[in-house]
Amino acid sequence: MGLEELSAVDTQLEDFLGREIAIPTTARSGASDSQKYLRQILRNKANSDVSFPELLNRADSDFLGGSFARHTKIWPLDDIDLFLPMDGGTLVYRRHGIRLPFTIASDAGQTRLYQDKYLTDGYVDSTKVLNVFRSALRDTYPSSQIKRDGQCVNLQTTIAATSESTGIGFDVVPCICLVPFDGSEAFYLVPDGTGGWMRSNPRKDTEICAELHDYHNGAYRKAVRLVKYWNKTQLSDSLASYYIELAISKKFLALKQQNQSYSYLLHTFSTSITELKLAYTSGDLTPLVSEAPAIKAPALTDGQKVVLEADVKSANNALYSAYQNSRTDEAFQALNSIFGTEFFG
Repeated sequence: MGLEELSAVDTQLEDFLGREIAIPTTARSGASDSQKYLRQILRNKANSDVSFPELLNRADSDFLGGSFARHTKIWPLDDIDLFLPMDGGTLVYRRHGIRLPFTIASDAGQTRLYQDKYLTDGYVDSTKVLNVFRSALRDTYPSSQIKRDGQCVNLQTTIAATSESTGIGFDVVPCICLVPFDGSEAFYLVPDGTGGWMRSNPRKDTEICAELHDYHNGAYRKAVRLVKYWNKTQLSDSLASYYIELAISKKFLALKQQNQSYSYLLHTFSTSITELKLAYTSGDLTPLVSEAPAIKAPALTDGQKVVLEADVKSANNALYSAYQNSRTDEAFQALNSIFGTEFFG
């Protein structure tokens, strides 16, 4: 079998990742400094303004989520997710008027979210919470573009701006941490874009990604980034980033449960893009968090469906050529049809 050929193709894929897909070191450094400053600004706001929601520190603390935290982000850095758990002491979680069996994480034992400015019909309104965070950011970043964007407040900066990017962007997500009475895994309520709240657990996504990357010998995150780059260049980013990751993670979680692991990047990439096609054919994806909303399948054009079908076939041909036929030239040709002439650099 062509193990040497697989290694040769992996070397080329690694080079391609570093040359075309990797986030510049200066941009990652700028993002790290900026998110620390942003966190401190909002914590200072909570300390100086008694009407601003208190942010948890002891019971839980703010954290980065999304693909940046999972190390599956590709350029540009336009949506770094910053989650800010708020103190929810004395709040209760109700559905249709019935209290559900969860404790809301708290440091102080008393929440500021009971103020009229946050309530609609006696319930904490996530849109009103987002509006308060948007106002706080405008005070600190008066010249930046700041807007409420569905489930978050988006802050667009000019840090690390290039000809291809206007700069680093942050999605600020105020949230509430819920701990089940039965001791099962905690999760978060995040804004749902309509004033309500929906279940999520970005910490779990990050942990699973790290687990899969280690289990599959350091190839998992790289394969996800390759698929995202392909989606960007061949499908105009029509497949949502999280849809891609959820589809792929479910496949590789199943492989782990079957005690199967992959060592080669080409094998991991081929499996990833194949699984993405199968997921798209099936439609919406069930999230990993119980009762969280389904992740909607995108609507691809007929032309994009043809590209998806053809490139899945090319990825599998590349794997077969390298591993079964020991033909790196045929594998490179197949990968070039997927990634374009940039693949050979």
